[in-house]
Parts: sequence; C-alpha cells; structure tokens
Amino acid sequence: MHVRWSHDEPRPESDLIVFLHGFGADENDLFPIASYFDEQFTIASVQAPKQLPQHFGGYCWFPISTELEANADEVRSSILQLDEWVQSVASDYRSVSLLGFSQGMAMATSLMRMRPGFYRVIIGLSGFVIEDPQLADLFDDEAFTASAQPVFWGYDPADPVVASDRIAQTGAWLRPRVSLVEKTYSGIGHGIHPQEIQDFLTFLSEYVERSIL
Repeated sequence: MHVRWSHDEPRPESDLIVFLHGFGADENDLFPIASYFDEQFTIASVQAPKQLPQHFGGYCWFPISTELEANADEVRSSILQLDEWVQSVASDYRSVSLLGFSQGMAMATSLMRMRPGFYRVIIGLSGFVIEDPQLADLFDDEAFTASAQPVFWGYDPADPVVASDRIAQTGAWLRPRVSLVEKTYSGIGHGIHPQEIQDFLTFLSEYVERSIL
C-alpha cells in the first residue's frame, strides 16, 4: 500500500489513525486534517489501490456506479488487501482507528465488521455502508453488534453524491448495531465542515482517553 505518514518511524506510545480517502482522490486528499490531531496520534493516509482512467484522475478502492453499486469481488479484494496492511502495522501502535470519507467510509465500516472489537473508533464522513449478501462470509455481524463499536457519522442530509435513500439505508444499518454519534451538517454538500472536525476530534479523544485510563 502507498501510504503518507505523519511520522517516519513507528510510535508504540501513540494511537494510529488510518485515513481512507474517497473515489477519485489519493493519499494527499485528507492529509491536511492531520494538522488538527494532537501529538498523541500518528496518521497514516492510505492511497487506494486502483488507479482511475486519466480523464477521472486519482484512485478508488473499487469501481462504483453513480448509484454507489459495486461488484462484490472487487470490493472483497480491496477489503482484504487493506485489512492485511492494517494488521501488518497495528502492533507498532497502542490502538488503531479508521477515518473514512465517502467511499473510504464504506471501507472503514467493512473493516470494522471483519474484526469485532479491534478498532478503537470509526469515523465516517459523507459516506455509506456496503450491504451485499455476497460479502457476508467476511463478517461476523453477531459478534460485531455485541462489541458496541463506537462510530462517528457526519453528513449533509442533502449530499449531492450520496443520495438520500443511501443515507437512510446507512443510518438504518448503523443505529441498531453500533454505539453511534450521528451528526448532520446542512450546506456542506459532499465535503467536511470545520465544526465536523472539532466534533469528531472530541468524540475520538473521549473514547481513546477513556480506554487508556
């Protein structure tokens, strides 16, 4: 995996946050947000593995339609590749959390279902959850639900990319299964608001500090 790090060496005393960008972006897209995080955190911003055609630019985790539909085999391959990378670096840090934007949220919520209780928190921004019966064997949703995974989900109800029916589907899936902090930010479109950053940093610090005490 091609990764942009906030620090050059492993930091076992720190908490790792893995940034997962959206469709058509790269590892640099979310990296400016790293400046908002305390020194307690190490940031790893991961580039998705699939390069898009030149007229699109950037990278994606898996090809997707405008209705956010995707081929299950493509999704599976990307999930397994990212999970393998996360597991290869996880022991170098005190904890691991995921921050995913748009398609990156789909990846983050898929990884959390693979390993119930492994991730400290999941931060999902302007994204969605993948529901595909062909991927069911990857997940242990009974154990996952029992783990009460802390999840922050921020979005604009009028997001022009993630349609209202997909937002509703995502909410219906998350609410009964995770310990959810759900916040809406009208007017941000398919983006990230400064207040949203402050909100998820507060959420993150509460869960990380609580677990360390």
